[in-house]
Amino acid sequence: MSSSLSSIGYGSGGYQQPQISASTKRKLESLGIDPTLVTSESQAQSLIAARQSEKSFDVYANGQTEQVKEESSNSTESSLIQEAKSLAEQMGITVSSDDTFEDITANISNAIKDMFGEAAYNPQVLQQIQAYQAQLSNLTTQYNDITASNSSMYYAMDMQAANTRFMLGL
Repeated sequence: MSSSLSSIGYGSGGYQQPQISASTKRKLESLGIDPTLVTSESQAQSLIAARQSEKSFDVYANGQTEQVKEESSNSTESSLIQEAKSLAEQMGITVSSDDTFEDITANISNAIKDMFGEAAYNPQVLQQIQAYQAQLSNLTTQYNDITASNSSMYYAMDMQAANTRFMLGL
Protein backbone atom coordinates (compact mmCIF):
# COMPACT_ATOMS: atom_id res chain seq x y z
CA MET A 1 0.00 0.00 0.00
CA SER A 2 2.88 2.38 0.66
CA SER A 3 4.02 1.99 -2.94
CA SER A 4 0.66 3.25 -4.20
CA LEU A 5 0.86 6.23 -1.86
CA SER A 6 4.30 7.13 -3.09
CA SER A 7 3.09 7.08 -6.68
CA ILE A 8 0.39 9.62 -5.89
CA GLY A 9 2.42 12.62 -4.83
CA TYR A 10 5.98 11.53 -4.29
CA GLY A 11 8.54 10.25 -6.73
CA SER A 12 11.89 8.73 -5.99
CA GLY A 13 13.35 12.15 -5.16
CA GLY A 14 10.57 13.36 -2.83
CA TYR A 15 7.71 15.67 -3.74
CA GLN A 16 7.47 16.49 -7.45
CA GLN A 17 6.17 19.84 -8.65
CA PRO A 18 3.04 19.31 -10.79
CA GLN A 19 3.45 19.95 -14.49
CA ILE A 20 2.04 23.25 -15.67
CA SER A 21 2.37 24.23 -19.31
CA ALA A 22 4.82 26.95 -20.25
CA SER A 23 2.06 29.12 -21.71
CA THR A 24 0.10 28.85 -18.47
CA LYS A 25 3.19 29.81 -16.47
CA ARG A 26 3.65 32.88 -18.70
CA LYS A 27 0.02 33.88 -18.22
CA LEU A 28 0.33 33.49 -14.46
CA GLU A 29 3.48 35.59 -14.38
CA SER A 30 1.96 38.28 -16.61
CA LEU A 31 -0.96 38.52 -14.19
CA GLY A 32 1.36 38.78 -11.18
CA ILE A 33 0.72 35.28 -9.85
CA ASP A 34 3.68 33.20 -8.65
CA PRO A 35 3.52 29.91 -10.66
CA THR A 36 5.31 27.99 -7.89
CA LEU A 37 2.27 28.46 -5.63
CA VAL A 38 -0.04 26.71 -8.10
CA THR A 39 -0.61 22.99 -7.58
CA SER A 40 -2.28 22.00 -10.87
CA GLU A 41 -3.06 23.13 -14.39
CA SER A 42 -6.77 23.43 -13.54
CA GLN A 43 -6.00 25.58 -10.49
CA ALA A 44 -3.78 27.76 -12.67
CA GLN A 45 -6.55 28.19 -15.23
CA SER A 46 -9.01 29.07 -12.46
CA LEU A 47 -6.63 31.66 -11.05
CA ILE A 48 -6.07 33.14 -14.50
CA ALA A 49 -9.82 33.38 -15.11
CA ALA A 50 -10.37 34.91 -11.67
CA ARG A 51 -7.60 37.47 -12.15
CA GLN A 52 -8.86 38.39 -15.60
CA SER A 53 -12.38 38.72 -14.22
CA GLU A 54 -11.01 40.84 -11.39
CA LYS A 55 -9.35 43.10 -13.95
CA SER A 56 -12.64 43.31 -15.84
CA PHE A 57 -14.37 44.26 -12.61
CA ASP A 58 -11.73 46.92 -11.93
CA VAL A 59 -12.55 48.46 -15.30
CA TYR A 60 -16.21 48.40 -14.30
CA ALA A 61 -15.50 49.88 -10.88
CA ASN A 62 -13.52 52.71 -12.46
CA GLY A 63 -16.46 53.49 -14.73
CA GLN A 64 -14.52 52.79 -17.91
CA THR A 65 -16.11 51.11 -20.95
CA GLU A 66 -18.43 48.86 -18.96
CA GLN A 67 -21.53 50.49 -20.36
CA VAL A 68 -20.21 49.88 -23.87
CA LYS A 69 -19.54 46.21 -23.04
CA GLU A 70 -23.03 45.75 -21.61
CA GLU A 71 -24.67 47.37 -24.60
CA SER A 72 -22.64 45.27 -27.03
CA SER A 73 -23.44 42.11 -25.05
CA ASN A 74 -27.15 42.92 -25.09
CA SER A 75 -27.05 43.81 -28.77
CA THR A 76 -25.15 40.59 -29.50
CA GLU A 77 -27.73 38.58 -27.59
CA SER A 78 -30.51 40.43 -29.38
CA SER A 79 -28.87 39.84 -32.74
CA LEU A 80 -28.60 36.12 -31.99
CA ILE A 81 -32.30 36.03 -31.15
CA GLN A 82 -33.02 37.81 -34.44
CA GLU A 83 -30.84 35.33 -36.34
CA ALA A 84 -32.65 32.43 -34.67
CA LYS A 85 -36.01 33.97 -35.61
CA SER A 86 -34.79 34.39 -39.18
CA LEU A 87 -33.70 30.75 -39.35
CA ALA A 88 -37.04 29.65 -37.92
CA GLU A 89 -38.90 31.69 -40.53
CA GLN A 90 -36.73 30.17 -43.31
CA MET A 91 -37.83 26.77 -42.08
CA GLY A 92 -41.50 27.81 -41.97
CA ILE A 93 -41.72 27.95 -38.18
CA THR A 94 -43.98 30.60 -36.68
CA VAL A 95 -42.24 32.61 -33.94
CA SER A 96 -43.92 35.04 -31.58
CA SER A 97 -42.28 38.20 -30.31
CA ASP A 98 -42.36 36.80 -26.76
CA ASP A 99 -40.33 33.67 -27.58
CA THR A 100 -36.95 33.40 -25.89
CA PHE A 101 -33.83 32.15 -27.60
CA GLU A 102 -34.32 28.77 -25.94
CA ASP A 103 -37.93 28.56 -27.16
CA ILE A 104 -36.94 29.39 -30.72
CA THR A 105 -34.02 26.96 -30.85
CA ALA A 106 -36.14 24.18 -29.32
CA ASN A 107 -38.75 24.71 -32.05
CA ILE A 108 -36.03 24.66 -34.71
CA SER A 109 -34.52 21.50 -33.27
CA ASN A 110 -37.90 19.77 -33.24
CA ALA A 111 -38.54 20.83 -36.82
CA ILE A 112 -35.15 19.46 -37.89
CA LYS A 113 -35.99 16.11 -36.27
CA ASP A 114 -39.31 16.05 -38.12
CA MET A 115 -37.58 16.93 -41.39
CA PHE A 116 -35.16 14.03 -40.98
CA GLY A 117 -38.12 11.67 -40.74
CA GLU A 118 -39.67 13.10 -43.90
CA ALA A 119 -36.42 13.28 -45.92
CA ALA A 120 -36.55 9.59 -46.94
CA TYR A 121 -32.95 9.50 -48.14
CA ASN A 122 -33.36 12.48 -50.47
CA PRO A 123 -29.81 13.89 -50.71
CA GLN A 124 -30.94 17.45 -51.47
CA VAL A 125 -33.31 17.55 -48.52
CA LEU A 126 -30.70 15.97 -46.24
CA GLN A 127 -28.16 18.58 -47.32
CA GLN A 128 -30.59 21.40 -46.51
CA ILE A 129 -31.36 19.81 -43.13
CA GLN A 130 -27.63 19.61 -42.36
CA ALA A 131 -27.26 23.30 -43.25
CA TYR A 132 -30.10 24.20 -40.86
CA GLN A 133 -28.54 22.03 -38.19
CA ALA A 134 -25.14 23.72 -38.64
CA GLN A 135 -26.72 27.17 -38.37
CA LEU A 136 -28.58 26.12 -35.22
CA SER A 137 -25.41 24.68 -33.70
CA ASN A 138 -23.49 27.88 -34.47
CA LEU A 139 -26.19 30.09 -32.94
CA THR A 140 -26.42 27.90 -29.84
CA THR A 141 -22.65 27.93 -29.34
CA GLN A 142 -22.50 31.72 -29.65
CA TYR A 143 -25.41 32.14 -27.24
CA ASN A 144 -23.83 29.79 -24.70
CA ASP A 145 -20.56 31.72 -24.94
CA ILE A 146 -22.35 34.98 -24.21
CA THR A 147 -24.25 33.59 -21.24
CA ALA A 148 -21.10 31.96 -19.84
CA SER A 149 -19.23 35.24 -20.19
CA ASN A 150 -22.00 37.11 -18.40
CA SER A 151 -22.03 34.50 -15.64
CA SER A 152 -18.27 34.82 -15.23
CA MET A 153 -18.55 38.58 -14.98
CA TYR A 154 -21.25 38.38 -12.31
CA TYR A 155 -19.26 35.76 -10.41
CA ALA A 156 -16.19 38.00 -10.51
CA MET A 157 -18.25 40.92 -9.26
CA ASP A 158 -19.56 38.79 -6.38
CA MET A 159 -16.03 37.65 -5.52
CA GLN A 160 -14.75 41.22 -5.62
CA ALA A 161 -17.57 42.31 -3.32
CA ALA A 162 -16.77 39.46 -0.93
CA ASN A 163 -13.08 40.39 -0.98
CA THR A 164 -13.94 44.01 -0.30
CA ARG A 165 -16.18 43.06 2.63
CA PHE A 166 -13.42 40.84 3.99
CA MET A 167 -10.82 43.61 3.62
CA LEU A 168 -13.12 46.04 5.43
CA GLY A 169 -13.91 43.51 8.13
CA LEU A 170 -17.63 43.48 7.43
